[in-house]
Amino acid sequence: MAKRYVALAGHADAEPLATPEEAWRIAKSLNYRHTDGTVVAVAQDVVTKDVLMVAYMDPVAVVLTLTTGLAHYYSTSRKRVWLKGETSGHFQLVKEFRTDCDGDAVVLKIFQIGVACHTGSRSCFESKDSLVLTAGPGQGNS
Repeated sequence: MAKRYVALAGHADAEPLATPEEAWRIAKSLNYRHTDGTVVAVAQDVVTKDVLMVAYMDPVAVVLTLTTGLAHYYSTSRKRVWLKGETSGHFQLVKEFRTDCDGDAVVLKIFQIGVACHTGSRSCFESKDSLVLTAGPGQGNS
């Protein structure tokens, strides 16, 4: 199965992060307390450290991500697991998988092929509709 996904991505750098057994152990250890029994997943560029997108993962998405090295998410609107890039070709090669202290969120440090946002922006936080507030001198300091 992993070879099929690598061929889809057209990128030989997709590498599994865990065996299926390890992946299921990790998936079962997480706290799926968010929408539809998911964890929050933050995709962060492995080189620039920019946050590219935020999505959800269910246990199957976690296992597929860890065993293929390609980011898989759970769509809360379509109620199914999807491979990032399956229709757009904008795949995410996962280089590191981290859990938070509560086990209800993960960070995927990824190499992005193409853009991350469905609007065509490099990041979901850089689109024309993104709100950016910046504290000026003396603001936000106590």
